[in-house]
Amino acid sequence: MKKLLTTLLFCTLFLVSFSQSEHYAKPAFPYHATAEEQQMLKTWYRNVKDGPVPTAPVTAIAEFQPMGGVMVAYPLGIPVNLVSELSFITKVKVLVYPASDSNTVKTFFAASGVNMDNVSFWVVNHDSYWTRDYGPWFIIDGNDRVGVVDFTYNRPTRPNDDAALVQITNMLQMERYEMPMVHTGGNYMVDGYGTAASTTLLLEENPNQTAASLQTMANQYLGVNNYMLLDDPLGDYIEHIDCWGKFLDVDKVLIAKVSASDPRYSDYEAVANTFANALTPWGNHYQVFRVNAPGRNKTTPFTNSLILNDHVFVPVAGTQYDNAAIAVYQQAMPGYTIVPIMQSSYTPWQNTDALHCRTHELADPEMLYIKHYPLLGEYDLPTITPIHAEIKALGGQSLVCDSLLVHYRVNGGPWQTTKLELVGGGAAFEASLSGLQPNDEVDYYLSVLDQSGHRECHPYIGAADPHHFKVLTVGVEDIATSNTIAVYPNPCSRYFVVNSSKDLQSIEVFDIAGSLVYSARGCDDKTIINTSDWKSGVYLVRIVDKAGNLCNRKVVKR
Repeated sequence: MKKLLTTLLFCTLFLVSFSQSEHYAKPAFPYHATAEEQQMLKTWYRNVKDGPVPTAPVTAIAEFQPMGGVMVAYPLGIPVNLVSELSFITKVKVLVYPASDSNTVKTFFAASGVNMDNVSFWVVNHDSYWTRDYGPWFIIDGNDRVGVVDFTYNRPTRPNDDAALVQITNMLQMERYEMPMVHTGGNYMVDGYGTAASTTLLLEENPNQTAASLQTMANQYLGVNNYMLLDDPLGDYIEHIDCWGKFLDVDKVLIAKVSASDPRYSDYEAVANTFANALTPWGNHYQVFRVNAPGRNKTTPFTNSLILNDHVFVPVAGTQYDNAAIAVYQQAMPGYTIVPIMQSSYTPWQNTDALHCRTHELADPEMLYIKHYPLLGEYDLPTITPIHAEIKALGGQSLVCDSLLVHYRVNGGPWQTTKLELVGGGAAFEASLSGLQPNDEVDYYLSVLDQSGHRECHPYIGAADPHHFKVLTVGVEDIATSNTIAVYPNPCSRYFVVNSSKDLQSIEVFDIAGSLVYSARGCDDKTIINTSDWKSGVYLVRIVDKAGNLCNRKVVKR
């Protein structure tokens, strides 16, 4: 009898294991390009899709902006407990094919604790579960509509994956724009303010293009005016940026690190320094956070995470590096719920393929959109301009005027509020902070509400990680002991003024990419610079007086 019970138990465990395993994909393709695909990629650029560009101005939507759901593929490439976690905070769209699979999935999900009220199925033929790589890139076009940018997927022998976006876009009921570029989602990150980053794999896979022509194309289709093409430090086959880097916010980036004894150390430090020395679209330097991810014989794919509204899902594998990685996320993203997701025996993580690669956030077409260039750093008291924001309810709902607020506190005191008021019609709003004194330290964030109940903050997480600036004691900056200078208003819209106590030798203005956009010599003590035709973003103002003293100031054009 004991032997019989043991046999029955073994059989039961085997059947449970088998019934579980049938729901997980056994990929017909590897994550990397096959030998056949590598050969085809040499000429694959000749097959690029090509279609009309979106109506300008275009804004690419960042992963950390408001999302309405997440997309995964079945059979699964992720642990079912991740599906469960996702289903309790957002809508989960599951790609299935054939349609009959949806009945099987429903039973499996329900038995696995998934919130089925938030799950729906899209019947879309697909070759793999790497929805990140062939999934949609979301934009807001010049008509304030959320649309999708398509590209030619860099896996030539996976036609169903490449074609899937047509069906996905139909499910989303959005306009689709075909960009004539070979690309992949794992090698693309964007900040929502015109900056994007990829590895130089993009140049290899588009040999008929230059960095400049790719920049032009990205600007037309994605609204990207600063495309950072970076050398890949990972030293592996994939060359995807999400294997070692991630935008956490407009001015925050996470970069992996390795020990000084690792041959790749200098490559990782070089890319980290590139961000540390660059200006963000907000005019400050990037806050660069580092996560120890030695890889190789350790599974440490920590940058391959998914940001979904106020949650961050981080892949972990039970190594000694997991807890430190979670701590880095908690430091970098206060206020967010950080959720570690352990790999399963059916869905092991790889250093080149983990959670981010196998999921894809879905933008909310009715998002409450806020664009704001924050006051950061130090400001002269006389030149602090009102807080300005562009606020649009993309779902067409009216804004709740009494709930358009700036929350602020001075020197760590109690939070106060002041209303954002409509200025000049359209979507422009402003609020002034009164009573500020020299040396005050100010924290603030914006919160807005529309009639549909959409409520958003800027920065997204609100009070937990507000914008911060300091009021200076004086209203001018010394350029030399005998000369003072002020630059105002800042941020500006149509113009800014360079005001000096003496005549100046020269004024030069450079955009964030380092291109000269304005130059004047023999300037008077007061120079008005027209910015009407300039793109929104950060500009460096280089001022030299008659004695050769140099002053650099940053100006934000909104």
